[in-house]
Amino acid sequence: MEDRFVPLFAFASSLELFGAFPECKDFVQKNIRLGEIIELSDSRGFAVVLGIGILEFSTNLSMLLSRFAAEGSFTHVVLAGICGAYPGRGLNIGDVVRVDSERVGDLGVVERDGSFMPWNKVTGTSVQTYESFPLQCVPDWLAKLKSAAGLTINCCTGTSAMAAERVQNFNVDVESMEGAACFSVCRAFNIPCYEIRAVSNIATDRDKTTWRIQSALDALQKLFSSFPT
Repeated sequence: MEDRFVPLFAFASSLELFGAFPECKDFVQKNIRLGEIIELSDSRGFAVVLGIGILEFSTNLSMLLSRFAAEGSFTHVVLAGICGAYPGRGLNIGDVVRVDSERVGDLGVVERDGSFMPWNKVTGTSVQTYESFPLQCVPDWLAKLKSAAGLTINCCTGTSAMAAERVQNFNVDVESMEGAACFSVCRAFNIPCYEIRAVSNIATDRDKTTWRIQSALDALQKLFSSFPT
């Protein structure tokens, strides 16, 4: 792994990009094109929006890395954004975590009684886990973040029963919609990848009045504005 750390901060949405790096609003349009790389101020690296969900994110990241990874402009990919935290996992709204592993949470079958069976149980295989790269040659602000296990889903948790089922099946702390895709694609291109998430809500019975998206984005902004260049 290279000694220098020049991150490409990859976001699923422009909301997350502009929340984490509000200065980008000064020189890019609000509706930034997916895959358009932005150079950040103060030599903090680069940023890009790649789309929400496993399919769009992985497709656009693959296209980007196939064009630019060999040029050396950036040395690492840092997936950043917001997430939901599962109840009872020791996390609160506004916490920022480093997600070191990801599993795909809604690949499987629904039985007649309404219960969900993960694909690994259907096939009798082990759970596929996607992991970030070892914490070598990364700055302290990244290495010191609290570690968490993530679940990548297409359908966000909307009930306490679903949350409990997902924790029981996969033993994870947070959920989002892109983590496993990012880890998998970056492994294929052999580029170091890490994931940072700020908790915006508790993944339980769906109640948007309890969500604190702006607080989570503010936590990301504080983290990214303070790390040394």
